[in-house]
Amino acid sequence: MPPWVASVSRSTTLLAGRVTERLPVALRCRHDGKPRFPNLRARSASTQVSPTAINLRPNIPSRNQELHDALSALSGAAETHVNISRLQLALRGLEAQDAVTRVAVLGLNSQVSAQRLARLLLADPLGAEEWWEKELDKPSSGDAGAVLLKFGEDSDAYPPSPLYKVLSVPSRTLRTHNLEVLVSTLNVNVANIVGSSSAESSKESVLVPKLQATATRGLPVPYPVHKTLLLGEGLDSAVAFGRFSSDSAEDLDDVVKMAIELPASLKEPNPDMETATSAINVELGTEALASFRESIQNSVAYERGWFRSGLAGLSKWFAHDIQTSDPIKPAMKTLISSIADDVEANILKEDTAQLQKLASPPTEISASIIGHLETWAEKSHTELRDQLDVAFSAQNWHKLSWWKLFWRVDDVTMLTSEILERRWLVSAEKNSIYLAGRMNQADYPEDLQGSVVNTVPETTTWETAPTIENPRTDLSTEVRNPQPWPEAISMTRTELIDTTIPPLQALAQRLVLATFSTTSISSALSALLYATSSFTLFEASAVAAVGLTFSLRHMQRTWEGARESWQGTVREEGRLQLKSTEDLVRTIVRHKENEMLGRGESESVKDRRAAREAVSKVREALKKMNDGL
Repeated sequence: MPPWVASVSRSTTLLAGRVTERLPVALRCRHDGKPRFPNLRARSASTQVSPTAINLRPNIPSRNQELHDALSALSGAAETHVNISRLQLALRGLEAQDAVTRVAVLGLNSQVSAQRLARLLLADPLGAEEWWEKELDKPSSGDAGAVLLKFGEDSDAYPPSPLYKVLSVPSRTLRTHNLEVLVSTLNVNVANIVGSSSAESSKESVLVPKLQATATRGLPVPYPVHKTLLLGEGLDSAVAFGRFSSDSAEDLDDVVKMAIELPASLKEPNPDMETATSAINVELGTEALASFRESIQNSVAYERGWFRSGLAGLSKWFAHDIQTSDPIKPAMKTLISSIADDVEANILKEDTAQLQKLASPPTEISASIIGHLETWAEKSHTELRDQLDVAFSAQNWHKLSWWKLFWRVDDVTMLTSEILERRWLVSAEKNSIYLAGRMNQADYPEDLQGSVVNTVPETTTWETAPTIENPRTDLSTEVRNPQPWPEAISMTRTELIDTTIPPLQALAQRLVLATFSTTSISSALSALLYATSSFTLFEASAVAAVGLTFSLRHMQRTWEGARESWQGTVREEGRLQLKSTEDLVRTIVRHKENEMLGRGESESVKDRRAAREAVSKVREALKKMNDGL
């Protein structure tokens, strides 16, 4: 007898036993395929919390109390090192007698393919095609959101959510394992991300998928899950995901399964759930399911098609570690252990970064900063001298000569402001930003650096972060008002424009008016003398000439003196500002050296130590629970 014939005979016998066992369930289906469970509506604790009950203290089972307290303490001690969404999922699970297990089915290329795969994993082959199966098999539009599958009848009503569409599915798998299935896409272009180059680790991207509200443009909301089933199409998807998950491949083995859509194999694959990747064929699985529903006599063909499609091993992995056990489900234990591992890994990364900073002697860092400072100061002083020389010898400055003041008096403000804005330490101000950036990179105090603007986004705390229970789709992507650091050069330029130019403009106007007034008075006196006395025309004109000469000489001497004084003020203020900035940077360097020489235990070290202690308490509580103490 050929081996495959014996295999088919054994499969037929096993399938007949399943038919006998599941026949009462099939009889509960109506002729139109819709579910009918009048007395089978099991209600279990879910991770969803009503908004009106957010501040209520949960009734935590006594066996979970110690572990719940340890995790709550971890959220405070390691808030900068822990993934808030996954921690909240673990806390919700410990607050219930039999918490819901969340499993995500994410498509790398298409959500439609993920929906069809979820349908095959949850469908009852002994019943007619259900309405929810048709709903999942529909081709969705481009803006379709995620789908959440919960156990229940089609008449069950769930609160609407802007993040996903809820379908009530009368599936035995969902009911038996108290399971919820999220069907969506990964929302990460894995083909363009290699290793740990992404902003978050691949582990967080897969186990905390981001859901986007379809009706609003709020921030993506994380939806943490216990396990994730990824579906890719072709070998390219497998290669791209392998590169993407290279930073945390070992951490994903137990909680992530990669299914690759490939042509059906001629041989039945070994349904081994231990492998991280499985080759499947959704079309073949769909045909096998349809053939068995058409007639129970097609059981052998169904069995062979189901195993050839690779869905048998996938179904086995799907239900693995989510069965109810005492005191908590294995999936919950894995989640808590993973959270503790992630916190320790993040603390280790921060320790390594701190050691790398300390490995470089302070004197080398200081010497580098001082070298950049001296280069900046030399270039800035040269710029101040050369640029102002060019400005004060240019045509625009000569337009303000005393004899041109009569028709240029209204241009004083414009021409002098242009000199300050275009010629006064413009490059020095830009280079000071680069110098401040080098100091920031070397971990020098930010509040003493100058000439940059630091825009800091609004801080999100553990209580205010968007979660699946509190999506907060009303959040805006705008940042807080910028916090400017001291901008000495820019402020000094503004002060020069505000304090020195208006008096210069007023002086020019007074001199022009005084010149016209003096000339007019002397001319009137000259005419009066000529008309009322024996003065000749030459003698009377001499009086007018003396008045004109005196007024013009006064105007020339006063205005040219004011211009030279303004030039000296501008040069001296620039020199003082450069010297002040240089002294400030040297003070910062000395302060940093003294801090490095006499540094003790920093606050960050204390925070990391407290986080490690909190992780240890979580592990101890989990060990006690496993040991049954």
